[in-house]
Amino acid sequence: MKNKLYDILVVGGGPIGSYTACQLADRGFEVVLMEEDDEVGKDVICTGVISTEAFQRFSLPKESIISEIKTITFFSPSSVTIDYTSSSTLALVVDRGLFDRGILEQARKKGVDVHLGEKVRQVNSCDDFLEIETGNEDCAKKVRARVVVLATGINYQLHRSLGLGLPGGFMQGTQTEVEVEGLSETEIYLGKRISAGAFAWALPLGNGWARMGVLAESKGVSHLKGFLEERFAGRVKQENPRIFQKRIACGAVKRSVRNRILAVGEAAGQVKTTTGGGIFYGLLCSEIAINVLQDGFSKGDLSEKQLIQYDKLWKSKLGKELRMGIWMRRVMKKLSDKQIDKIFEFVRDKVSVREMLERRIKFDYHTGVISLGLRLLRGLV
Repeated sequence: MKNKLYDILVVGGGPIGSYTACQLADRGFEVVLMEEDDEVGKDVICTGVISTEAFQRFSLPKESIISEIKTITFFSPSSVTIDYTSSSTLALVVDRGLFDRGILEQARKKGVDVHLGEKVRQVNSCDDFLEIETGNEDCAKKVRARVVVLATGINYQLHRSLGLGLPGGFMQGTQTEVEVEGLSETEIYLGKRISAGAFAWALPLGNGWARMGVLAESKGVSHLKGFLEERFAGRVKQENPRIFQKRIACGAVKRSVRNRILAVGEAAGQVKTTTGGGIFYGLLCSEIAINVLQDGFSKGDLSEKQLIQYDKLWKSKLGKELRMGIWMRRVMKKLSDKQIDKIFEFVRDKVSVREMLERRIKFDYHTGVISLGLRLLRGLV
């Protein structure tokens, strides 16, 4: 690797980084991938819910699929319920360990030079390439590449040194896996006591196990414990389940490109601001990045002026979705539990309204149902 000049260096071996590296290698580029952890897919904090469209559209490891989701039950603060059943499979639940490792293995098979346990510490600009410093001070290495793709998830240390923007804000995703009685379908819970402006979830995995979690602005562990005690009292077998927590980007980064540098996935804020899910949006934007990079290489131009097309394209495709999700969260945060109950009762009792909402439901795109929901809110609240 010494003095070798790669076409592209990808920083981060999560699903978006590995997928990007894999597709670039498939198009004939010489790609190296650096991942700071010794193993990918370990202790990942994620519900593991991915749309069927993602599996249809992208080459993803089907062996990672655990179960399907067709029905979701929504609970108001006082337990008014609304059931939604899709005519076809709405989403798939995956084992994130198998999922992440599967995509990385695909990248290896395409010829990507994979280095685990290799932390990228600094990226320096040279005339016609970038020099990347890896390892630690006692054992530093230098790698050269014409382009660097940042797929670092919620680690923004390199962003700061490179002058890239940060997401507009962050949420907290807090989750545990427990044995629970009487959970057969996916359940979503709303209310200020659960999480103001956000929600909690209970996702059956089979054999009596479930992923339970809360999306919140802060105090995620406290919210999750309260949720389990209030809504699942006596049903969870573990007294002190192990709880995991992570930050989740909420909003696009101001700038996702520089000369010879490009950010994808959560590193660019490509995350649903409604649910905190980032895999589909990250994969979608990865494809845009790959096309822009291929165009740049063919033109011999990898400057910010050329790569800015990527920033414009992905934000034109997803920008409205991200803004609408933030707007919806602000509105929901202002609602009282009584108002949320009233909304649930209205939707439950009005068949025509439910049908209108259901026609607009798309697992990965939420602007349509949010727009209709906000118009209905004006008449109710």
